[in-house]
Amino acid sequence: MNVIGIIGGMGAGKSTVIAILSELQPISYISADLIGHEILLKGQPAYTPIIETFGTGILDETGEIVRKRLGEVVFGDELKVRQLNEITHPLITKRVVERIEEDKMTRPEQLIILEAALLLESGLVDLTDLVIAVYADPEVRIKRVIAREGLGEEQILRRFKAQKEWEELKAAADYVIDNSVSLEETTKQIKTFLEKVKAGSFKSKEEE
Repeated sequence: MNVIGIIGGMGAGKSTVIAILSELQPISYISADLIGHEILLKGQPAYTPIIETFGTGILDETGEIVRKRLGEVVFGDELKVRQLNEITHPLITKRVVERIEEDKMTRPEQLIILEAALLLESGLVDLTDLVIAVYADPEVRIKRVIAREGLGEEQILRRFKAQKEWEELKAAADYVIDNSVSLEETTKQIKTFLEKVKAGSFKSKEEE
């Protein structure tokens, strides 16, 4: 068992869980979202098809794609979102698979942590051996996002509504970490999780 997916709502604290995991255990971290940023750069595989599909208005003065402008073009338009996903998802998946294969060969002793905002929706969850869902109370999440991004509460609640409900995330998870209380409590839960992994308490997909 090598690949662990991380899911959780905005402000739940996925980055905190990943940071604690890396302190307790050697890990290889793969961010599908960062890969998604990389493939938009000039000379990368998504660059030309995205410009051909959405026009040059999404470019800055150097010819690079401005993700905020691209987001504004596709926001709220199901057809355009689907077009964007059809371009980017296969490319992201290909690179994630390449990274996983490389890490398994070069660092077989490490856990591979895969984080993706759309881990479940994109099908990347199929590349994982198990999934951690990170939970935090909505009030805690709101405070964290306000502190981190300076958004108003109404904006944050709109973003929360656009994400999957907690019950759906929980149902997709093999293990839940409650990150509402304290770093000490979160660390205890992660240590328990790692003990279970080492003990082979989780079945691999091949065994299910």
